[in-house]
Amino acid sequence: MSEKYQVRALGAEQYAEWDRFVKWSPQGTLFHTSDWLERSGDQFAIYGCYKGNELRGGLAIGTFGPKFSGHPRVTPYLGLVLPPREGKYVTTLSNEKEIVLVLARHLKTETRKVTCRFSPEVVDLQPFIWEGYSTSVRYTYRLNVGNLDAVWENMDSTRRKNIRRAQQDGITIEHGAPFGDLFSMVESTYKRQNRDVRFRDAAFRYNEMLTSANKCRAFVARSKAGQCLAAVYIVWDEKRTYYLLGGHHDSEGSHHSAGALAMWEAIRFTAEKLKLPEFDFEGSTIPAVERFFRKFGGILTPTYRVTWDGRSHNSAADDSGTS
Repeated sequence: MSEKYQVRALGAEQYAEWDRFVKWSPQGTLFHTSDWLERSGDQFAIYGCYKGNELRGGLAIGTFGPKFSGHPRVTPYLGLVLPPREGKYVTTLSNEKEIVLVLARHLKTETRKVTCRFSPEVVDLQPFIWEGYSTSVRYTYRLNVGNLDAVWENMDSTRRKNIRRAQQDGITIEHGAPFGDLFSMVESTYKRQNRDVRFRDAAFRYNEMLTSANKCRAFVARSKAGQCLAAVYIVWDEKRTYYLLGGHHDSEGSHHSAGALAMWEAIRFTAEKLKLPEFDFEGSTIPAVERFFRKFGGILTPTYRVTWDGRSHNSAADDSGTS
């Protein structure tokens, strides 16, 4: 382990310091904060990397018994946070690598298996590779919303037609709709995909916390008769908004453009009301969902994941004759 940096597990009395660091860090998101992790209902650990008494980096992770570390429910990004880069690039990069290497080594001493997906600002995985972690890539779309006219023009033409069609058909968007109305459409969508919703309680806990902090908003598309057609739920921090949940009812009277209009309203809200520069669609591996996001014109953005399984790693080492 590095003599320059030491890793410490943070207690509740240090969460305020951690949250300030997350807010400052380019990699830090709402999902790294202690409030989010506490409301997950899952166990978690926050490891701070210190130089003397100065917090220089850290890693947040869910813990599921002594055998597995991963993501709490409904948590798209987690893991590393580092300071903003200042000074000479080579010096800053060298310091970051040393911090990340210390954290990667420490995490292996605390668990037998790790899965963690970082925020897109984490791009250097070399220290994890050196420590025997496997790496993989997923994608999100990020949309710069500083100029809404440009956002509109850069959309796929069919997406603009969807939004206009919904408006012409009298579909309206309810801002700040009850979370229960939104979540019923999430459940309906999961049911059509033959998937179980295993995060209902966590979602309601998150919403309670975020509503109190004014960091979330539900947008529900309704027909002229008031029927719920589709919904989009966003959350935000000081850097951007994140699409977190959504769905639509697939029944007689449904409207296939309602979801597009709800998403457009969420994007407009980000730019006009929150004055935030960026909208993160949070990604999906489901092709139909990816196409839906893509047509809003965001930039395809990689997000990296690391995994480590001490049992398989040890077996591979045994088979190769190494110790």
